[in-house]
Amino acid sequence: MPLEELEDTKKWAEEQWGAVQLGDKRRNQRAVQVGSCLAEQSAASLPRQTGSWGNLKAAYRLLNEPDVTHQGLIEPHCTATHLRAAAIQGVVLFIQDTSDCDYTHHPQTTGLGLIGDGGGRGFLMHNTIAVVPAAETPLLLGLAGQRLWVRKDVKKGHETRTQRWRRWKESAIWAEMVEHIGVAPASESGTTWVSVGDRASDNFAYWRRARALNWQLLSRVVQERYIESAEGKEAQLKTFARSLSGQGSQRLSLRGREGKPQREVELTVSYSKITVQPPRTGTEKNGAPIAAFVVRCWEESAAEEALEWILLTTIEVTNIEVAKQIVEWYSHRWVIEEYHKCLKTGCQIESRQLESCAALMRLLGFLAIVAMRLLQLREISRTEPHKVALETVSPEMIEIVIKRVGLKTVVEQITIREFWHAVARLGGFIGRKSDGEPGWQTVWGGWQRLQDMCWGAAFKNSS
Repeated sequence: MPLEELEDTKKWAEEQWGAVQLGDKRRNQRAVQVGSCLAEQSAASLPRQTGSWGNLKAAYRLLNEPDVTHQGLIEPHCTATHLRAAAIQGVVLFIQDTSDCDYTHHPQTTGLGLIGDGGGRGFLMHNTIAVVPAAETPLLLGLAGQRLWVRKDVKKGHETRTQRWRRWKESAIWAEMVEHIGVAPASESGTTWVSVGDRASDNFAYWRRARALNWQLLSRVVQERYIESAEGKEAQLKTFARSLSGQGSQRLSLRGREGKPQREVELTVSYSKITVQPPRTGTEKNGAPIAAFVVRCWEESAAEEALEWILLTTIEVTNIEVAKQIVEWYSHRWVIEEYHKCLKTGCQIESRQLESCAALMRLLGFLAIVAMRLLQLREISRTEPHKVALETVSPEMIEIVIKRVGLKTVVEQITIREFWHAVARLGGFIGRKSDGEPGWQTVWGGWQRLQDMCWGAAFKNSS
């Protein structure tokens, strides 16, 4: 998305919700206003975001209106993402993942279900983000889909085998997501859509359905499945992958997570052509086999945290360079983990105090898009670092940043990377050589401070 649209909050909100169909013209206009308010102060409470009692009441009415749906609110953005992805000449990764929204600490909220091991209350969301892969930083096209559901409490022994078989399974969400996005572009178009998932995507029904819709697949394997090797021998998938000798090496930079620092890893890579056989029991037992490739990468280390990925892909792996590219594509899964952080920390979705689960889901219809904007803002300084900032940022903003941070440069010379590093410093980023690139939280905090400064300067000049 162009920086100009991200910079102007009102213009950006019009782009996201201007085409919503909520059953009433006034609701459509209110959606744009609410989206703009939420984007300006993503982590604030609704009263602070809306700014007045009248606007707050109007926002509450919108969030409690049955004709307003979460899907209706995100549909224009998702459709625009699909169109951008269809226009790309090359590969587009659609990275999927599931996360929960925890409201255990909100006992008065109605309509919630079980999360985690059953001790918490909330709802679940399955997200898909479209990205164009790149060695350093992928290009974020936007949110391609989001599905929400409430997990029901089904006590063991309280349903028949037929009822259990007919009940919707959460594992079906992977196939439903690609069906919702639609048929992937034909190969002659020059565009390839790849559905990427972690171990939860190890699902034969999902693989079969995605292939029927012309999607390519990239899934991390967790189950031992029966396969046929390129030599026609029957084997089990994980055991077979681990029997392959190393055919090359690849160096990856793994982002820090769960208290662990960022680290560089040297991986051994191997690959082979396989045919995945359908399960021998269940609804897919009569399905057709799936032609695929297995790619394994691993650290030659006995350490407990040593990395190993066994990946299944339908992309044709003709040599070790393609296999290494598959590994690199899978490494972009960090994008969706960062997106969940944006939602939960940057947008404070789990701290929202609303009376019903339905209202929270409608609010997510706004914050899901705001979080994507937040993540895109963080990536701007990494995609075109040497571009002159004046080409995409107003001179007033640049001048305020230069003066406030004390940069020894002029408006016409500052690069986009220098500008966003300075913005991050407004949000608490120290900027030492050992600090690396600023995180999205400091960038967003600085951006909010900069907007306040610009508003104050504009007010002073007009008075």
